[in-house]
Amino acid sequence: MAFILRFLLVLIGGYIFYKVIWKGEPLFRLKRKPRIPHPQKPLEEMKKDPICGTYIPENQAIKYRVDGETHYFCSEECKTKFRQLQ
Repeated sequence: MAFILRFLLVLIGGYIFYKVIWKGEPLFRLKRKPRIPHPQKPLEEMKKDPICGTYIPENQAIKYRVDGETHYFCSEECKTKFRQLQ
C-alpha cells in the first residue's frame, strides 16, 4: 500500500514539474467572464477651419453662415479674419 501511495505522489509531482517548471503553464486556468465592450460614442464629424486649417469637432466649432453655406472656425479670431476677407 505504501508503494502505491509513493508511486502516486511521484506521478503527481512529475506532472506538476512538467506543467509548471518545464512548460511554464499554470496548473489551472481560471474561467473569466467574457469582456463586454463598452458602447462607443458615435464619432463626431470634424470640420476644417478655412483660415488656419485646424480640424475641430462640429459641436465645438464656431459657426458662421454666408449665403446659405455654413463655415466652421476654431476661434473668434479666425472667424474675424474670414469676415474681413469677404
